[in-house]
Amino acid sequence: MVAFGAENTHIYHAGIGDMQGVPLSACWSVLNAAEQARAKRFRFDIHRNRYIRAHGVLRHILARYLDVPADQLFFETGERGKPFLRDSGLYFNMSHSADTAAYAISREGEIGIDIEMLDRKVEIDDLSRHYYTTAEQGELAVLDEQSRRSLFFHLWTAKEARMKVTGEGLALDPREIDVEIEGGQLIGYRRPEQPKAGLQQVPLTRVKGACSVAALFDPRAMVKPLELITSLK
Repeated sequence: MVAFGAENTHIYHAGIGDMQGVPLSACWSVLNAAEQARAKRFRFDIHRNRYIRAHGVLRHILARYLDVPADQLFFETGERGKPFLRDSGLYFNMSHSADTAAYAISREGEIGIDIEMLDRKVEIDDLSRHYYTTAEQGELAVLDEQSRRSLFFHLWTAKEARMKVTGEGLALDPREIDVEIEGGQLIGYRRPEQPKAGLQQVPLTRVKGACSVAALFDPRAMVKPLELITSLK
């Protein structure tokens, strides 16, 4: 595993697909009964296996921080549905898109992460009108098609990460999240002002995707990740 970031905040990403993903058996064996039951409810193997790997890798990452077996982590759920580990001193979040998962781990405070693949088929114009602010739509309107698609997904991940940092999810209207953009780069949140959250775009290696981290502290000290997680050893 390779981490990056400030001393107490690290980001990881991992392959969770059958072709390049981490070993399925090592992930299945650490899931609890509820997680295994949920995995069995997936209709298609591709979705089941992605779920198993995504959640298994999260357990392995957290286990390393806490120096406990990965199958001995007991998650609880906060008022807004965000999982946590009581008395661990760790804040964490994960996201996955297609065959890639991303993880944010911190000792500084609440954190949220979102990742989206750039080849995902969506109606950019329609979604922008419904979920983006007037200022954000204006930034998209002046770009060529390729740049517009890239900025659209980076904005999407920034909004999702902000929803996840507090566990609000869609209870926080995406149009109430206003992202400041400069030179085609996301530089921070104008709104909401409370609680104040920091924003950081995450550069990805080996995959064509957009990824953003939101945190209730300043995450901008984070630097480029080096490689994917390829082993759980």
